[in-house]
Amino acid sequence: MMNRTRIVKLLTVFLIALSISYQVDNGNSQANAAPQTPSQAYVQKMGKGWNVFNTYDSFRTDDLSLSDETSWGQPQVTQELILSAKAKGFDSIRIPMTAYTRYTLGADGHYVIHSEWLAKYKQVVNWAVDADLYVMINLHHDSWTWLSNWDGNKASEEYKRYVDLWTQLANHFKNEPERVMFETMNEPYFENDTGTITKQDKLDMINQAAYDVIRSSGGLNATRMIVIPTYSTSADMDRANAAYHFIAGLNDPNLIATVHFYSDWVFSGNLGRTGFDEKLYDGVQDTPRSNIDQMFNTLNHALISKGIGVVIGEYGWLSPDDGAAKMQSGEKRKYLEYLNYKASQYGVSSMIWPGAFWRVPPFDWHDEYGTTIQAANMKQRSSYSTGLNEIYVNQQAANDIQIPLTLNGNSFKHIKGVHKKYYSLDEATSTLTISREFINEKFNQASNGTIADLVFEFSKGAEWHQLIIKHSMPVFEMTAGTITEGIVIPVQYNGTNVRRASLLDESGNRIGGNSWFPYMKFGSDFTADYTDGTFTLLKDAFDSSVPDGKLKVRIEFYDGQSMNYSIQKSGNNVTGLGIVF
Repeated sequence: MMNRTRIVKLLTVFLIALSISYQVDNGNSQANAAPQTPSQAYVQKMGKGWNVFNTYDSFRTDDLSLSDETSWGQPQVTQELILSAKAKGFDSIRIPMTAYTRYTLGADGHYVIHSEWLAKYKQVVNWAVDADLYVMINLHHDSWTWLSNWDGNKASEEYKRYVDLWTQLANHFKNEPERVMFETMNEPYFENDTGTITKQDKLDMINQAAYDVIRSSGGLNATRMIVIPTYSTSADMDRANAAYHFIAGLNDPNLIATVHFYSDWVFSGNLGRTGFDEKLYDGVQDTPRSNIDQMFNTLNHALISKGIGVVIGEYGWLSPDDGAAKMQSGEKRKYLEYLNYKASQYGVSSMIWPGAFWRVPPFDWHDEYGTTIQAANMKQRSSYSTGLNEIYVNQQAANDIQIPLTLNGNSFKHIKGVHKKYYSLDEATSTLTISREFINEKFNQASNGTIADLVFEFSKGAEWHQLIIKHSMPVFEMTAGTITEGIVIPVQYNGTNVRRASLLDESGNRIGGNSWFPYMKFGSDFTADYTDGTFTLLKDAFDSSVPDGKLKVRIEFYDGQSMNYSIQKSGNNVTGLGIVF
């Protein structure tokens, strides 16, 4: 017979599971969550959030005496910017702050944060509070500038410094409203285990230290939400489980777990696998979409299902925001749409890292369509073309063009500014057909490049831009350069866009930078400039594995074309010989 204790435990598990059951309105609206734990209710109110970039966590690496908020190229934060974030639909804001270079060791042996700096930081916090935003305060790059060297001894300088800094932060903000929360450390990691003290042990110790300081500091800090990071803010199962065990051991309902997510490196960093539903590696089934599913499954299993609120304190991408090396625009939008949908479905707050968000008026995204789609993602699902948002044509169309749609529970309305005689929708298959007459009319009117920007409107969510691009074969010219400076190849792109490239030896073996992967890193190993008409092999493409002799660069384009460009390397010198077939 089952004993009473066992029955109580099972009933508790059932009630917690019930508390995180969400009803999603056909995938179209933000999850109608009814969390029963304080941290889950708090995270629900945080909704979708935004990071104030590197403004208050920046410092001058070339001159540590200079620590102004503009030292990494960002302008000063203004109240106008904070209000703009609120107006765009954000409900929460994370304000990263690095204390490193902004404190002084006093005669009494304690570290004191510069009062002027702390006052400026507090002003921004107050602007956010006044804007009715939930606000996350943290220590940021202190994680790697000095704390990562800690040996696990509480008598060591790093530990004492950490306690001093949190003592001041806790006291300075203890009377802020409950919408202000404390995150103990950004992306914590340690160089090594120390004897029997593991890296996870060290994280638990510093989290405990911050927790003890905050809870004992008075004011509203006795019940203020404290955000506990996983080790390196990773969302893998072992680290999420470790975070749960630490949080559960504190027996405190006002604790939130946090992770970061930048998708898989080869997709997010633009290493040639650019599709949101494309297999990331040979021999495996993982895609960027399935990796998002896996992350939320992990978070749910380790934390959410056990009553712990979760916030993705940063998400975004690792490629540039401008130029040809940025992520393919349509695939990036699918990534943003799906991550925000899953966050809503699981009751997780997601806070975008603002590589896509300008920090000066008009405070819009770098991506020309990013503002509308990100704003829509905060509240509901968006629809898009199932395939690429670019259709390439190199001759007059003999047939109509069919575009499968992923509706995500919405319905297609129309194409803005295009007469309905030129398109039709098969509702059974969600396939949109564009007539060849429309394609040919545009084809005949324009030279190479985008000949039509079709704006699809749906019943809910953001508009979708489907581009029709006229192209012909690109022309690569001969050139010369060096491996230390790179080699710049003049190109007539003729409407084509580079998808990926590989540096190969004469036998077809992958060589050079990032040679562990079939493709080079766009923006680091190579880049393209469609305005200036150049394709550049950067110095990072070459390393000791690159031999002298004839080599080739295999270049693939989004329109399906591919070609080999021959180069001759002799020591530091490189000569571009032209296209070979």
